[in-house]
Amino acid sequence: MAKLERTDKPVSVLLEELSRGEIGLPEIQRGYVWNRPQARDLVDSLYREYPSGLILLWKPEELPELRDGAFEQVDERRLNYLVLDGQQRLTALKQVFDGRINVYFHVEDETFQIYSAKMKANPLWVSVKETVNQGAVRVWRELQERIGGASGKIDRSQLDRYLDRLARLEKIKEYRYPVMIIHTDDYEEITESFIRINSRGTRLREAELAMAQLAFHWPGAIVREFESALEDYEQANYEVEARFLMRCFVAVGTNQSRFRHLSVLWKKSQTELEAIWKRTRRAIDHTINFLRNNAGIESSRWIPSINALVPLVVYFSTKEGRLSDEEARRLLFWFLEATIHGRFTGSPETKLDQDLRAIAGTSPLDNLIGNLRREIAGFGITSEMIEGKYQRNPFLPLMFIVFRKNRAQDWFTGTVLSSTNVGPDHQLELHHIFPKAVLKQANDYGPHEIDDLANIAFLSQRANRTILKSSPDEYLSEIEPSRLEAQLVPGREFWNIGRFREFLTERRNLLTQAINEFLQELGQDYLHQV
Repeated sequence: MAKLERTDKPVSVLLEELSRGEIGLPEIQRGYVWNRPQARDLVDSLYREYPSGLILLWKPEELPELRDGAFEQVDERRLNYLVLDGQQRLTALKQVFDGRINVYFHVEDETFQIYSAKMKANPLWVSVKETVNQGAVRVWRELQERIGGASGKIDRSQLDRYLDRLARLEKIKEYRYPVMIIHTDDYEEITESFIRINSRGTRLREAELAMAQLAFHWPGAIVREFESALEDYEQANYEVEARFLMRCFVAVGTNQSRFRHLSVLWKKSQTELEAIWKRTRRAIDHTINFLRNNAGIESSRWIPSINALVPLVVYFSTKEGRLSDEEARRLLFWFLEATIHGRFTGSPETKLDQDLRAIAGTSPLDNLIGNLRREIAGFGITSEMIEGKYQRNPFLPLMFIVFRKNRAQDWFTGTVLSSTNVGPDHQLELHHIFPKAVLKQANDYGPHEIDDLANIAFLSQRANRTILKSSPDEYLSEIEPSRLEAQLVPGREFWNIGRFREFLTERRNLLTQAINEFLQELGQDYLHQV
C-alpha cells in the first residue's frame, strides 16, 4: 500500500527543484502541450489568487523509465520526485519566469498578454519575467521614468497603486501549491492513479491513457520505441504523433481501433507486446514507403486525415512485406477514394473498425471497396465536386499526385516538383495562376473565386515570388508550354483577366478529366463504378 504525504510548496521552491534536476517525468507522462495563452491565463489566476489545482508527485525507491528532455536535464543522482499531475503548470511557469514565454502585465488594467511589438508604445506594460526576477520596486522605478518621460508629470497616488499591483505580481512566485507525494514502488498502483486522475473531463485523450498502460506493461515502449519511430518518420517528412502510433499498435494487436476496449491486449506478455510493435513498425514503414513511391505523397501534409493510414498499416501487417502489382494498384485506388470522400474525417472509429473487419475477411480489397461503395454514389468525380477554395480541399493532394504523374516541373527552374526539394528557393508553394493582387484590382471577383482550386498551381518559392503581381497573359507566355500542360493550364485564349471565370471552368474540366483517368487506371477492376 502506498504511503501518502501531504504538504505545500511555493512556486519558487518547485521551480528551483525542477532547475536542479530534482523533479522529473515518468514514461507514462505526456510531453508539454500547453500553448502560450494557457500559460498567460495561469499567471493571471495566480495573480488573482484563484485555486489552480494541486501538484501530485511520486517518490519511488527505484527509478522507472523516464521521459527525457521534458523538464530540465534530470540528474538521476539528485532526482527525488516524478510528476504525476502538474507538469503542464510547472513547465508553463518555468517558461514564463525565464522568458521563453514572454508574458506582460498592464499595471492600469491588471490584464495579461503575450508580448507584441505594439506594446512598446504603451509604458504601462511591464514584463512578468522582470517583475518576478528583479523585484517589484526596481520595475516600479523604471516604470516611473517611462511614465514621467511620456507625460511630463506623475500622479503619486496612481504610482502607489501601481507599486501595490507589481508587488502582488512579484508574489506569484510565493503562491503555495498543495502538494501530495505518493511513496511507493508499485508501478501498477501509480499507473492506475495516473489514469484515474487524468480520466476526469478531457484532460488526456484516451490514446494517451492507453499509452500509460502500455508503459506499465512494457517499460521503455514509449520513450525508446515510439520516440525513435517518430524521429525517423519526421526525417522522412511524415510528422505523425505518438497517439497515431498507439492507434496503429492497437489496430494491429486487436483488429479494432478503439482505446476503451483493451483488456485483452493488456493480458498479453511483454514479449507478445514487443512482437506486436515490431509488426506495427514494419507496417508503418511499408505504408510510408508505399505512399511516397507509388503515389508521390512525399509528406504527411498531403494527407487530409492521418487516420486514413491506419487501414493501410493493418493491411500491410498481414502481408509480411509482400504485395503484388494488382494489390498495390487496388489498394492505392481505395486509399485515394476514401480520402477524397472524407471517410475518416471527424470521429473515425466506426469507419476504421468497418475497414479493419473488411481486411480480416477472405477478400480484403474487395471488402474495403464494398465499404466505400455503400456510402458514396460512385467513384468518378464531377467538376462540381472539385469546385471551391483550395484550403482544406480534399482534392488538392490528388491534384498534386496527378501533376507528379505528369512529371510536372517548376515553371522557372525546370526542377521536377517535389515537397522534399532542398533550399528555400526550391521549396514548394501554392501559387495563384491569376495572382490575388491582379484579381482584387479588377474588383469583379470574390474570395471564393480567387482562391478556387482551379486557380492553384504548384511552384517553387522563388518562382512564386518572381511572379508576384504579374498579369497572367504576360508571365504565362514566357513559360515553356509543356510545363503549363503538365499542370493542366488552359491555352492562352483564357489568360486575359476578363476571362477568369471561363479559365476556372476550363481548368476545372481538365482537372476532372485527368483525375478520373488516373482513378480509372488504378481501379480498372471497378470500371463500371468509376
